[in-house]
Amino acid sequence: MGMRICAFIGDMYRDYSTIIIKTLQKRALEAGHQIDIFGNCSVPSENPLHAEGLKSILAIPTLSTYDGIILCSDTLHHAGLNRELLDNLHATPDLPPVVSIRSEEPGFCNILPDNRGIMYEISQYVIKKCGSGDIGFVTGRSDLWDSAERQIGFENAMRSAGYTVEPDMIFHGNYWFDQGTEIVDFFLRDDGTLPKAIICSNDYEALGVSDELLARGYRIPQDIMITGIDNIDLATSHSPSITTSEISATALATAAIETLEKIHEGGETDINVAIPGRIYTRESTGDVPSERDIREAYNRIELIQRKYYDKTRNFVLLSSDFEDALNYNDSIKLVLNCIRSLGLFKKCYICKYTENTREVCGYFNEGDENIVTGLGYDSGKLLPDEFDAKVTGIRIFLPIYYKNEVYGYTVMELDPEIQGFVDEQLEFILMLFGQTINRLQLYKRIFEFGDIMELYVRDAMTGLYNRRGFDNNISALFKNGTFGKYKIAVASIDMDGLKTINDEYGHAAGDEAIKEVARCITSSLSANEFAARMGGDEFEAVLVYMDSERISRFIKSLRTAISDANEKLKTDYTLSASVGICEVTEWNALMECMNKADKMMYQEKKSHKKT
Repeated sequence: MGMRICAFIGDMYRDYSTIIIKTLQKRALEAGHQIDIFGNCSVPSENPLHAEGLKSILAIPTLSTYDGIILCSDTLHHAGLNRELLDNLHATPDLPPVVSIRSEEPGFCNILPDNRGIMYEISQYVIKKCGSGDIGFVTGRSDLWDSAERQIGFENAMRSAGYTVEPDMIFHGNYWFDQGTEIVDFFLRDDGTLPKAIICSNDYEALGVSDELLARGYRIPQDIMITGIDNIDLATSHSPSITTSEISATALATAAIETLEKIHEGGETDINVAIPGRIYTRESTGDVPSERDIREAYNRIELIQRKYYDKTRNFVLLSSDFEDALNYNDSIKLVLNCIRSLGLFKKCYICKYTENTREVCGYFNEGDENIVTGLGYDSGKLLPDEFDAKVTGIRIFLPIYYKNEVYGYTVMELDPEIQGFVDEQLEFILMLFGQTINRLQLYKRIFEFGDIMELYVRDAMTGLYNRRGFDNNISALFKNGTFGKYKIAVASIDMDGLKTINDEYGHAAGDEAIKEVARCITSSLSANEFAARMGGDEFEAVLVYMDSERISRFIKSLRTAISDANEKLKTDYTLSASVGICEVTEWNALMECMNKADKMMYQEKKSHKKT
């Protein structure tokens, strides 16, 4: 009987993630597995506050209901997404077996490319070709394990050949195209010469360096050799083609799912499984590949150009279409039409978050018309029962959000007959949909209320700031000089027992409880401090102070305010809240501090439950 597997994968339209998903789909269809994939197409913004929409999708699956989990944490490294996900996995009771691909994670089974051996092999090859140690090296991202392993492989190969690696031989890269100019400037000497070769930690870096060198008039490989790793399609079609080493994503994904299958059947497996690589020598190191049809190469380039021209034109038309959507139902119809037109999915469900539940607001099934509806379901489920029957194949879950505002998610079942895959168009459609929802909410407030901008950043139920207001106000503290003159701390506050209040006394009582806790928080704040309702029963307060006792005073004041409210209201339920507070030491550490405050809050919540 097939397994039910959860997978976490980011950067879905990059070659590596695409191959992983296609391999998982192939195996799912062969073995009767259902694989639910949660992640993102890419990360469009480096602002840590805007990562909330991407984080939301990683938290929705109930992990204990799956037979196994596949984790691609190095594709989710932006804005600390992987760190929070790993914390959540380790904290989950009854966690099923977890297999990590390409990143060694303690406590889990790991399917790992032999990064050190792969780089050692290709470095040895380049050293032999050059007959010299005059070789530059470009690392990957400093926060990724495989990057460090590849650097060690390069340094070991140089030492084995009798050469010393100096700091000016190593450029610290980011695994992407965009540093080509910086890399070439780094290695370019005062006399205009370059090293005999530049070894890059992946193909994207190698392509960026190659294009920059060609633009400056250097010849590859006559003036300088270039190599990469990963063997992406562009490395083959590029002129000159790039010498590289393939770490087969297919082999990694196959080993991962076979490991889960073995564990599920009661078998034993190694904690770490190493996957070897293979060198492909090409034109960038002076190696002529098998006969190359120049006309075919030009035709392929023309086809790529036409595709990107068509996509660019589609992006312009899509922007115009979404601008014309002036109500929520129209936007639902439009997003369903756009996703269906991609021809990738058999089924699609648009799900939105409401105050206490979730709602399917639109969907299509293969061969049926698009349906706009309002079918509510429990917030602990991914879909209503009638739409959540077991499938064989892959479902992809992507967030619907705008910056740090989270509206819901999409569920899309891949069509196994289609060879194409997720690309920029899907991400663009969902991004426009999120922007449209945000715009429609603003329009509604404009037509109904006077103070437009104030309501744009306020939570309608409590009058506290919403996520957008929190974003604006805490950003201002760091920009206007407040930080530095004063200390700043974030307080994570979560109501206790809201679900019980909703279940036993109704959602109206739950709403009143939320509003009363909000009033208690507000009464506990000093001048220049503020609070926000982040969603549901979750609040965030920002304390601005010079006196280190301010934190304890705030907690005491909040406890007193809640106690007084219970005495005054005399409801059948008792208001309570859990609090965690962390001082913010710098802007870039904001999300880390908020996570620490959350953990402290949850520890207190656990103690409340015990009592």
